[in-house]
Amino acid sequence: MATSATSPHAPGFPAEGRCGYYVEKKKRFCRMVVAAGKRFCGEHAGAAEEEDARKRILCPLDPKHTVYEDQLAKHLKKCNSREKPKPDFYIQDINAGLRDETEIPEQLA
Repeated sequence: MATSATSPHAPGFPAEGRCGYYVEKKKRFCRMVVAAGKRFCGEHAGAAEEEDARKRILCPLDPKHTVYEDQLAKHLKKCNSREKPKPDFYIQDINAGLRDETEIPEQLA
């Protein structure tokens, strides 16, 4: 008696609650989780016919992801690729050494 190991979903369909976008390069469906009632994840929402009114653009801080054009200002405030403020105690190039080898610090002279 041989039993075959079957996956919980057919290979030609995305997993339950996962994005329905087929990634040709990887030869599989996207594995991102989708919102309730949606077919595609946020990254592939442009593939959905019902959301053609909203345009997605590349993030200007990190072109590896996209954002809705009308939500760009909000996204730029919270994007993980933005430059974070330096702490108060941070001093630029404090341990960089002397800029010129002939320069002698006043404390050693």
